[in-house]
Amino acid sequence: MRRATDAFTPRVALVVALGVAWLNFLLTVKWAHLPGSLNGWKRPWYAAALAAATLFTLFSRNKPGPVRLAGLRWLVVAGAALVVTAYLWSFPPSTWNLIPFADDWVPRYQSTVDGIALLRRGAVVGWQWAFLGGYQTSADLSQSLTIIGFVPMTLFGAPRGFHLLHLFLVVAIPSLVFIDIAADGRRDVARLTAFFACICAVGMFGTIMPSGDTNSIAGVFCAMLALAGSRMARTGRRWGGAILVLGLTLALYMHVAFFLYATLYLLLEALFYRDARIALRAVMACAVAGVAALPQHIELLRYRDYFNTNNLIYAPGPIDWRGLALTVYYNTEILLHPHRWYNDYLSLTCVFLVVFIWAAIQPGRSRPRFYAWLVLATMAMLRCSVAEAGYLLTREMHMLAVLAPAPLAWFVIEHSGDRRLAWALVAVIGLYVQAKFEPIRHVADVREFDAALIDRLRSLDGHLVLLENSPHRDLDSDPRRRTERTPFDVHFEAMLPPATGRLYYGQAWDGWHWTPFRGQVVAGGAFRGRTIAETPVAEFVREMRKWGVRHLVVWSEATRQYLDSAPANFERRWASGLWVQYEMRDPDTRAVVTETGTASLGPIDPLGGIVRLSGMRRGERVVIRQNYFPVWTARVNDRPVALFAADGQLAFDAPQDGDYAVTLAYPRRLWLQAIALAAFVIGAAALTFTCVTPSSRSAAA
Repeated sequence: MRRATDAFTPRVALVVALGVAWLNFLLTVKWAHLPGSLNGWKRPWYAAALAAATLFTLFSRNKPGPVRLAGLRWLVVAGAALVVTAYLWSFPPSTWNLIPFADDWVPRYQSTVDGIALLRRGAVVGWQWAFLGGYQTSADLSQSLTIIGFVPMTLFGAPRGFHLLHLFLVVAIPSLVFIDIAADGRRDVARLTAFFACICAVGMFGTIMPSGDTNSIAGVFCAMLALAGSRMARTGRRWGGAILVLGLTLALYMHVAFFLYATLYLLLEALFYRDARIALRAVMACAVAGVAALPQHIELLRYRDYFNTNNLIYAPGPIDWRGLALTVYYNTEILLHPHRWYNDYLSLTCVFLVVFIWAAIQPGRSRPRFYAWLVLATMAMLRCSVAEAGYLLTREMHMLAVLAPAPLAWFVIEHSGDRRLAWALVAVIGLYVQAKFEPIRHVADVREFDAALIDRLRSLDGHLVLLENSPHRDLDSDPRRRTERTPFDVHFEAMLPPATGRLYYGQAWDGWHWTPFRGQVVAGGAFRGRTIAETPVAEFVREMRKWGVRHLVVWSEATRQYLDSAPANFERRWASGLWVQYEMRDPDTRAVVTETGTASLGPIDPLGGIVRLSGMRRGERVVIRQNYFPVWTARVNDRPVALFAADGQLAFDAPQDGDYAVTLAYPRRLWLQAIALAAFVIGAAALTFTCVTPSSRSAAA
């Protein structure tokens, strides 16, 4: 191994990386119009930095080795200021009492608000009545920031606390990287790492922030918290075990994929340091986190038939192994095409991939070298990003924003050998990652989006209103077709129920859901995974009658043509802009269906509802137009009523004659929350005190 690393010198690795950087720079002019592009306003500055780095690499007489760079402390200050500036540019303080209104920001915000309302009532999960015919909120895998947002949004109010939470995350992530690397004692490496991490944090304003997929930012924070805790535990720091458990537990509550990434990283840490105790500690911490997160995931574990773990494929079938292998091949082949890399932190990793490989095979147990291992592991996982894995193996790209800075900083400080080359590389890396400064649109309420639409929705009746969703992904499973592109840049649907008082045949997100109820949506001219034109009208009408739909409010050309083609069933009643409202002829709009008696539903909330019955006969079938889910219970005068599924909907047989009310209840599971809290406290304490041993103290010393 030593001979191989001696032959493959750092200068050779750098020459290769800079050659790739030139190809990437010269062949990506097509993105010059995008904010922060290498070929935009940065073009002359980046070209000068890249040229300087290339010249110093080729003609410097200094041998590779350590350098001292003055002023790194001020560079860190500048990086931190850039992060805060990027945040304040995107979210000016004047908007903090408003709601971010772009792409997935709306459902991210609303799901967090709804989750916090549940927590205040002593429950972690409940029932979402407003979408998909009702579904369990435990199926909103990785979508809510409830746990981490509870404190700031309670103390400062929902909108302001939501903004403060994101400010905390973008500042905390580079801070965690700095703290973890600083433990190695290499001050200059740690400071340059912090600067590069700030640059990558700013890069998140080009990748994640515009879309509102900030659960990934929270996931990165949790994974880094777990890694920092593991390192603290390994070196005998008292709170290391507790921080490790906290990071893993938070990840399970907010984004399960990042729990899996963190677990892999922890096992690699044990291998890197050749310490089985790290692996044992990680296994114990994962077990504690698993129990602590049971209130969020117990339903998924107990009722597997009511969950789909893949939200990229509408109806998963037998795996096409040839197609899967081709996808992995294409995911790998892209590493040979620098003209296809945009300048984010993923592409930064691709440009310097040979440097990460060189760093990973060096001797020693430095923390930056360990991060090089993690970079390569992450890049390997990205090759396996296939539809069959859902979003499980795509979100790890965001881990590169925190993993790549340390090996790069270590390489610059320890192996450039020339201060001029070192500063040129700092400029190349600092300028490479996209810095996008664009404010995020905000609104006070959803009526600012389309007042005519909101007012019309408020006026409609029926149990559910069909509202065509605006998907930003292709929801037509036929590979030869694509869902009609939405004209809307925001998933506004999540704000409609509280604003209009209606329940909707549709959903709040832009893709397949994690439940079997995912087909109960019309979106971009698609229905049940195919173009709506392929659905027989009689079948569609039966579906509308099943759910008590009278009004259909749609925008796509395909859906309008479909409804216009069936005038015997649907009649145009209103139009505004792209929106057209149709009314179904002779609808059955009851929320609760009975054979002879009458029934009504309400009030309802995420933990229950009341069905009021009148003129009932004992044994008569009562069907509530909500999806059946086994956790529901019902009672009449403290006597249980058996619930069952009737054509997939929640039903029961009338327990007695006459007029009375049946109370529906969704379980709070306070006992499980007590177990979860006890497991977290006891497990964190046990790992904390077992980490501080005489051997760990001597290892830290």
